[in-house]
Amino acid sequence: MKEKPEQTSKSKPARKNALTKGSLFFLRLNIILCFITLGLYYSCTIRPEDSWILAGFGGFLIPPSQILLLFMACYWLYRKPFFALFSILTLLLGIRFISATFGTHLLQTEPCGNLKVVSFNAKTFGGMDPERQGKNETCTKMVKQFLATQADVLCIQEMFDHPKSPHFNVVTRLKKGGYKYIYFSKSGTMRWGASVGVAICSKYPILSKSVIRKKTGSNNQIIRAKIDVEGRQVVIINMHLQSLFIKDEELSSKHVKENFLRSITSIARKIKGAYQARTHQIDLLLASTLDEDIPVIICGDMNDTPYSNAYVRLRDSYQNAFEEKGRGLGITYNGKLPFLRIDHQFANSKLKVTRFNVNKSLTESDHFATEACYKILEKE
Repeated sequence: MKEKPEQTSKSKPARKNALTKGSLFFLRLNIILCFITLGLYYSCTIRPEDSWILAGFGGFLIPPSQILLLFMACYWLYRKPFFALFSILTLLLGIRFISATFGTHLLQTEPCGNLKVVSFNAKTFGGMDPERQGKNETCTKMVKQFLATQADVLCIQEMFDHPKSPHFNVVTRLKKGGYKYIYFSKSGTMRWGASVGVAICSKYPILSKSVIRKKTGSNNQIIRAKIDVEGRQVVIINMHLQSLFIKDEELSSKHVKENFLRSITSIARKIKGAYQARTHQIDLLLASTLDEDIPVIICGDMNDTPYSNAYVRLRDSYQNAFEEKGRGLGITYNGKLPFLRIDHQFANSKLKVTRFNVNKSLTESDHFATEACYKILEKE
């Protein structure tokens, strides 16, 4: 009977030492992850010209690293609360990325305000999609859904219009629906008369219009229009930043296996070129808007996530509608890659974001529409 207590007393120190070794290993792992996460935060400030790999891919690792830190913080709060500070402080330093990932505004009871803006990559209304050409109901359905949003301004990327077609005469239909003022910047016109480009469609008069960035043969443009909203001037900017132009067949396992080195090199070259091009396009956009002393709204398809250099630089100067009033993950990409928010709306300090929503009823494209309401603040 006396030997049992001795065995128990010996086993307890052994178990205690084992836990201590495990805790030390976990603590070291925690600290390493903290430094890695801080490095990922910094990677978003690097211009792709300096290091396109860090600038391009570093941001994608921020959400998973923050999730791991959250689990580690919970673990230490249960075991030794002091050590949880490492994870908590690192998460707080990256709070901007948390707010850019998840919107907490579940209830939106504030009135819409002066202006409702809907932005949508329409994928040429099906007019240039080989799988949907001839399916006239696609375009008709999308136009009806646009009109149903009752927006004051529509910003359309990958706009399509065929004036002579009874099914794809998008401009005529939108004008009949109340958008009397349309600025359609065409990137190209086909021999049969159809045109593609980007457009700003407004129920309010367009006072002036101009191109910020346009390249021959490219549908990636940035345009601006100044509109009169009940006596107040507002600048609307529609952006469609550089696309990757990676085809689905390039990502197929069969194609990659057959041409592994060539496929990887080609994809890497396209990613590098797109990141660098978007950075230059943001340079042009910021240069044309930062000096404006009137309300400015910037929206469109950035082809970039909230963890990119392009997004971070734009967010440093403007408020983001999703971060101000969004809820959930705000996913806007309706393609094969999940959980992407690449369509955005921004506004300067002369506007207050009152509402934001991702409209998933427009399902005929590989994007969802973003809807935001703005209140024009009184002049100082």
